[in-house]
Amino acid sequence: MVLPDFGTKGLGVSGYPIAPAGLKAVSLTDAFWRPRLEVNRRVTVPYCLAMARSSGAIDNFARAAGLLDGDATGLHNSDEVVYKTIEAASYTLGDAWDAGLDAELDAIIATIVAAQEADGYLVSRRTLALRGDPKGPGRWSDLGGDLELYLAGHLYEAAVAHYEATGKRVLLDVAMRNADLVDRLFGPGKRVDVGGHPEVELALMRLFEATGRERYQQLAEFFVETRGTVTGGRRRRGPFSQDHVPIRDQMEAVGQAPRAAYFYSGVADVAAATGDHTLVEALERLWRDVIGSKLYITGGIGSRHENEGFGAPYELPNLTGYSETCAAVALAMWAVRMFRLSGSADYLDVLERTLYNNLVAGVSLSGDRFFYSCPMASNGRFGSNVGWTPEGYCDPYTTPSVDRKPWFACACCPPNVARWLPQIPGLVYATGDAEIYVNLYAAGSARVVVGGHSVTLRQTTQYPWDGIVHLCVEPADRARLCLNLRIPGWARGTPVPSTLYRFVDKRSPRPAIWLNGNRVPAAPVTGYVRLERLWESGDVVSLELPMPIRRLEAHASVAADRGKVALQRGPLVYCAEGIDHGGRALDLVLPDAATLHAVKRPDLLGGVTLLTGTALRAGQPVPFTAIPYAVWGNRGPGEMTVWLDRDPVGQAPPDFS
Repeated sequence: MVLPDFGTKGLGVSGYPIAPAGLKAVSLTDAFWRPRLEVNRRVTVPYCLAMARSSGAIDNFARAAGLLDGDATGLHNSDEVVYKTIEAASYTLGDAWDAGLDAELDAIIATIVAAQEADGYLVSRRTLALRGDPKGPGRWSDLGGDLELYLAGHLYEAAVAHYEATGKRVLLDVAMRNADLVDRLFGPGKRVDVGGHPEVELALMRLFEATGRERYQQLAEFFVETRGTVTGGRRRRGPFSQDHVPIRDQMEAVGQAPRAAYFYSGVADVAAATGDHTLVEALERLWRDVIGSKLYITGGIGSRHENEGFGAPYELPNLTGYSETCAAVALAMWAVRMFRLSGSADYLDVLERTLYNNLVAGVSLSGDRFFYSCPMASNGRFGSNVGWTPEGYCDPYTTPSVDRKPWFACACCPPNVARWLPQIPGLVYATGDAEIYVNLYAAGSARVVVGGHSVTLRQTTQYPWDGIVHLCVEPADRARLCLNLRIPGWARGTPVPSTLYRFVDKRSPRPAIWLNGNRVPAAPVTGYVRLERLWESGDVVSLELPMPIRRLEAHASVAADRGKVALQRGPLVYCAEGIDHGGRALDLVLPDAATLHAVKRPDLLGGVTLLTGTALRAGQPVPFTAIPYAVWGNRGPGEMTVWLDRDPVGQAPPDFS
């Protein structure tokens, strides 16, 4: 990474040299994200609100406030579901105002206000437990298991999102009272300790950005610097909690994947605000480890069920892989921050892979069924997802499911998808000093302010189904700016910015760019083609990203993928489902010589492009169909595989397409 020049104090409040355009600046009209945003707004967010009620998560606040009788229900992290759902709903309000939803949030927030204790403490289950047993375990007595600081973090994120969407300070004031309490208790000369689940670090930085209170940044710094140390005689909690060694001494990514990526995101925020290059160097080292040996081809991370975590280098099983939906969200958060620090499109290549594949696979097309984990294969029997147990607890081994579930006892994933989908439009563009970055391709419009100039951007494209993009640039007045067009790694012959995966066919058709109808050089620097000029309203940039069907192979050290091949077209990874192959998919063999065709099916799975051709089964040719991984599992449970057995030397079977 080329490190940014922070100066001595960082840049501005956040310190990042590059800022995303933000949700309110961008409106999408495309055929991929817009339908998902609408389903999220109309179905998923209301569904999460309904489940937060029926599971008792909202009632826990009412009981803590004395508005209802009874004991707490659900797991110890039930407050998280409410906070994430408020955040999701707030982002949808920012996209499309809904007076009814606004009023519903006000009512829930009023209950949260009532549940907050006088000194700012707010954990519904702990308040109720101490009321029932005043001599029981007190506040902050089990930072590793109770997740008090983790819940505080999600409170802060929800509060900032709600404030930004509505202008209302009620929940923000709740968050600040809680953060002030945490600041009184933790820090140098106070209690030296950290939470078992990183989150509060990045959330404090969000709160700092919203309020300008430096104490919140300083507290985030304290938690970052303390995690993994034995300062003050504290005992470390180990890799699972990202509390094994100090961040600057970490050589590889270990432990639970979501906790790791949440922590790395918080470290990035602190590094940007403080200008600490040593933190950036540590993050870059950990990024290389993840992307180089621990990333699934779909952009997922975390291969082990037992700790929802990273395995050894190149340990990437398919059937038993975990790849939690929450881990995809956390990786996206980390990738965005690494881009904002560096301006390198390599991080956005990973972001795009994660968004278009792992993350969207976490929710059904209907918006009310969810994957907890997103494996690379299914045999229709092994359950990688979990549901309700009679005891109300989450166990992937005793309650296996091969299908998406309506909810989970540990319901971290559904509202995580719900809160992240509406943030995606804000990532399409970013701005720096007299720089506009076009990071994602999706039809719609945006208005950004850069270098003192207001610029409207109008994008026309069928991406990700087609690689033709037309971008109309409309500055309010003539403006000398640099427009940076991202050339995705897959269009440059590199599926990921490492040697972990590569295209079998080394020849990649080259992208082409036109400015006002005139061809211009398309040689990317750090993943971008830079177009610096005096822009005038009506200037049009056209980009052609060829989308051949590409075969991929994994590094030889990935034992699970030896002798196998995966398929990709544009940013989309494909898979074969049993429903298209007589109920079976795991026994398919795809010869290298087999011809594949891209076929548009607007009537299938919300409108997709299929890959069709001929495969082999027991040496005999059979018709072959691959669908985008993003939509697998929407036609019922059954066999599925991303990685297909490969026949590199066999004869091409007859083409049944």
